[in-house]
Amino acid sequence: MATTPIETAHSQNKIKELFSDPTALLNAVKNPSQLGLDLYNSLSPRNKQYLVIAGGVGLIIYGLTLNKKK
Repeated sequence: MATTPIETAHSQNKIKELFSDPTALLNAVKNPSQLGLDLYNSLSPRNKQYLVIAGGVGLIIYGLTLNKKK
């Protein structure tokens, strides 16, 4: 399911709102997991794939680094 330009603009406005509205920033600090899920769900499927791949590569590098320290 591809995101429309309206959905993309909405997610960008949501991020900009964090910096311009102190109450939105306070709500994000109180419940960061909800903010993270909202931002993740607003991504396109391709960007979600990039995020998952980057996380996986990061975990592999972290594991290799821990293995070298032993």
